[in-house]
Amino acid sequence: MTDLPIVVGISGSAASRNAVGAAAWEAAMHGCPLHLVHCFNWVPTLTGPPADQPRPAPRDLMRRSVAEATRLVPASAITSHFLEGSAVTALLRKARTAAMLVIGDGGLCSGVCLTREAPAVQLAARAPCTVVVTRPAPPPAGPVLAGVNGSARSGQALDFAFDAAASRGADLVVVHAWTPPDGDDGAGPAAEEADLMKAVDARAHRYGVRVRVRMVRGDPTTVLRAESRDAGLVVVGARGQQPYRGLLGSVTQTLLHHAPSPVAVVRNLLPGSCPDEAAGRGTLPVSSSASRH
Repeated sequence: MTDLPIVVGISGSAASRNAVGAAAWEAAMHGCPLHLVHCFNWVPTLTGPPADQPRPAPRDLMRRSVAEATRLVPASAITSHFLEGSAVTALLRKARTAAMLVIGDGGLCSGVCLTREAPAVQLAARAPCTVVVTRPAPPPAGPVLAGVNGSARSGQALDFAFDAAASRGADLVVVHAWTPPDGDDGAGPAAEEADLMKAVDARAHRYGVRVRVRMVRGDPTTVLRAESRDAGLVVVGARGQQPYRGLLGSVTQTLLHHAPSPVAVVRNLLPGSCPDEAAGRGTLPVSSSASRH
C-alpha cells in the first residue's frame, strides 16, 4: 500500500455520495489509504447549542460514508477528518499530499449556469493532484473517453485513461478534435494522427484494453461535449504545469459543467498505474477513424 491517500470531500449530496463510492473504488484498485473529509463552518448564534457539543448531522454523515467505503476498502485503511472552514481551502490543503481528490460537482451539471468560482471548478483548477468530479446520477456503463491534443499533459491523461479502462473492464475511446486553419479543406493532421496511434499502440500492449481512436474535425469543446454523453468517465489533462494559477481550458470548463459523466482532470498518475503484467493479456484491437463535423 502506498502512503499517498485518495481524499474525498463529503457533503451529503447525491454527487458527494457517488464521490465516496468512486474514491473507495480507486483506493481499492491502487492500494491507497482513503481519507474522508467533511468541512463545516460554525455559525455563532445566541440560542444555539454550546460550541463544544458535537453536531449529530455531520457525524451521522461521516458514519454513513465510512460504512459505504468499507464495502470496498478495509476499515483500517480509512481515516475520517472534520475540518472547520472553507471547503475549497481545506481540500486544497489536503490535496497537497494526496494521490487524488474526489468531489461531487456541487450542481455544475444541474443546468444552472455557475461561475468559475464554484467550488468544484476551483478545486479542479487549483489542486496539485488529479481531481475527479462526480455527478448526482450514477455514471452510465459506457466507455472511458479521453480527450487529447498532443501535449505532454494529454499524454499523461492517456495513461490515466488506459488505467481507468483496464480497472473497469471498459473500452477506451480516444478523441483528438482539430480545427483547420481558414481555407484549409484537407482531410486532417496526418502527422498528429500517426503520433497518436503510436502512443495508443504502445499503451495497448501494456493494458490489454480495446481502443478506438477518433480524429474529428471540429471545435474540441463541441466535439468532446457530444462524445461525453455515453461515457462512463471523461479524462482530460490539466492545463499548464502550475495548477495554483487556477486556470482551466475552455474544454475542461465545458465538460465540468455539461458532461453527464464523472470528469477526471489529470495531473498525476495513481501508484501502480502501469502494470507490467498487463502485457501478458495480449493486445486487443486498436481502430482509427476520421470524421468531419
